[in-house]
Amino acid sequence: MMSKLSKFVKSPLISVADSIYKHSSKDVVKPVPAKKPAAKKPAAKKPAAKKPAVTQNRMFDNIRLRDEVALYFDGGLGNLYQIEQWLGPLQALSKVKTFIFVVRNKYIFEWIRKNTDFQVVYCRLIDNVMQVFEQGEFKCVLYVNHAQKNFQSLITRDAFHVHINHGESDKLSTVSNQTKAYDYVLLVGPAAYDKYHNNLLNKDMSRYIQIGRPQLEYIAKVKKPITDRQDPANAQENLMFANAEVVNRHVVLYAPTWESTHESMNYTSLQNFGLSLVDAILEDPDLYLIYKPHPNTGSRVVEVKKINAEIIKRLQGHYKAEVVLDGDINSLYEHVDLAIFDNSAVAIDYLAVEKPMLMMDMFDKLSDRNDKPFITNAATMISEDNFVDVLQIIHQEIEHDTVAKRRAKVKNYFLGDVDYANNESTRNFVEMIKMICDERDAAVEALADDQISHEPVFEESDYIQIEDNISCEDFSCDDVADETDIVSETGITEELVQDK
Repeated sequence: MMSKLSKFVKSPLISVADSIYKHSSKDVVKPVPAKKPAAKKPAAKKPAAKKPAVTQNRMFDNIRLRDEVALYFDGGLGNLYQIEQWLGPLQALSKVKTFIFVVRNKYIFEWIRKNTDFQVVYCRLIDNVMQVFEQGEFKCVLYVNHAQKNFQSLITRDAFHVHINHGESDKLSTVSNQTKAYDYVLLVGPAAYDKYHNNLLNKDMSRYIQIGRPQLEYIAKVKKPITDRQDPANAQENLMFANAEVVNRHVVLYAPTWESTHESMNYTSLQNFGLSLVDAILEDPDLYLIYKPHPNTGSRVVEVKKINAEIIKRLQGHYKAEVVLDGDINSLYEHVDLAIFDNSAVAIDYLAVEKPMLMMDMFDKLSDRNDKPFITNAATMISEDNFVDVLQIIHQEIEHDTVAKRRAKVKNYFLGDVDYANNESTRNFVEMIKMICDERDAAVEALADDQISHEPVFEESDYIQIEDNISCEDFSCDDVADETDIVSETGITEELVQDK
């Protein structure tokens, strides 16, 4: 008999009316065994009242620990964007499922506590993680990255683990074998599904489910940049010609990616093109530049860090440029005429606005990749061969958008046939998590009813028979110490012996 979840896999992008799961499951809670008390120490001072280790980390401020869904996050403030983009969809989920953040970084803990209404718990040590999962009743644990400490959370056995990611670039991280550690992997569209299917060995593709990109339904509005400022160097001349026509500059976004954790995923254009590209745009009187580097830029390669810092320095206070370091990059797309990307997930989201883009061709710099990912079909590529004409190409694409038809096909391939205007992707996400929770409940009940054992059965003949007529002829019984002698000689009290 096909389960509801299997039906969802067959037709992943379904409406709410088709996806409502009406089966009411009985909550199965695993009893938490009492911990064995630690041996008493002969301390002179009176010990303080025992508290759970987690409270020492200020973890349990108004925490219920009876939530059904948790989002486990290992990452610092440089990775904040990975959860920040999920706040809208998670708010929708919290209306039908109790929800909590479980984080491994104290700064992330403080940020969530100050900037959201979500419950959040901070786990500094693996012992804290274990205590939270032992005391909690989580049915589903969500993950937005492949951080190393995810492996510690995956220890827990009575919850389903679901990877929801934080974007889908064409980097190797988006076809990682690590996804097999999770019970389910939620994908955006056909492109992501194809990548996993075509690159992973020994996979179960029924665990990879397309739901769309719910983040695109929660894009905040930001102020439009002031693009008509005059050059302060010509202030006197500007006063003389006060009635002169205001320059209507086109807005160009340059959003380079970072150098990544290892060289095989290093697609940043900063070292090869960064300063030259920025200078070229600044020299064009008809262009206004927004520079939005990846939050982790320069965290691994010192040269990249220096170049990023130099660009920021050059643009600060510039009359026709600005630097944006915080916030959702999707909020900028409304005010952009053309965007310039590296191989990055932000280029995938940009497809939704149907505007021209350029992509810096860094693929020949990587020895293990000779092909160009499919996203390049939606962009005009900039390489060392044509960089000298980059300004001409920018103006040409703003005016004519030469790859518009190709980009429309790429958009559907990556983002799926989803009605984002009516929040269909959010509904898919919420219904998917609800069904996963229900399937988890059914799995717990089935496991309780399907206990098996291959333990051997011991017969009486398996035990060594000892004769009762032991004699003391060969040794003196006076030399045998009784148990009380051993205890007294070792200094171990009877109480501790019993405890052991």
